[in-house]
Amino acid sequence: MTDLKALAWELLHEAQQSLQEQSHLAPTLIAITPNENLIFDIDYEHEDDREEIYAQLVDTATNNNAIAIVTVNDVELDGPPDGSPVNLEGPGWGALAQKSEGPSGASEAIRIVVSGAGFETWSLTCAYFRQNSGIVFQPALEQPDAGAELELLGDWTGSTGNA
Repeated sequence: MTDLKALAWELLHEAQQSLQEQSHLAPTLIAITPNENLIFDIDYEHEDDREEIYAQLVDTATNNNAIAIVTVNDVELDGPPDGSPVNLEGPGWGALAQKSEGPSGASEAIRIVVSGAGFETWSLTCAYFRQNSGIVFQPALEQPDAGAELELLGDWTGSTGNA
C-alpha cells in the first residue's frame, strides 16, 4: 500500500518546484487503487466546470476501487491555514515580516487533501507569497481536516452517509 503521508510530502515538494519554475500550479488528483496510482492533471477553463470534472474523476476512482484520493491545489487563503493568528515578529523573520501581505504574510497556499475510507481526512497546507520574482514558502501545516473532501469531491467515501 502507498504511504500516503510520504506521498503527500513528496507532492508538496513537487508542487513547490512547479510554482518556483512556472509561477503557477495545475490541479492534480491521484486515485490510490489496489493495483496502481491513477494520476490526473486537471484542466478547466471556467470555475463552473470544476465540479463536473472532479465528479467525473471521483467516478473513475470509485470504479477502479480507489482506497484513497489525494488532491493537490493552489488555493487562496482567507486567513492562516490553521485559523490562528500568525506572529511574524522576532528573530528569523526579518524581511519576511516586512514584505508580508495581510495577517499571515500569505494570500495563497498549496493544499493537499488526503481522503479515503477507514481513516480521517487530513490536509497538508503550505502558505506562500510572491516576492519580487520569486516565491517565499512558509512552513507546511499538517492537520486533520474532516470534511475537506466534501468541498471538492463530495462524500465519495460515504463517511457522512451521503455517498
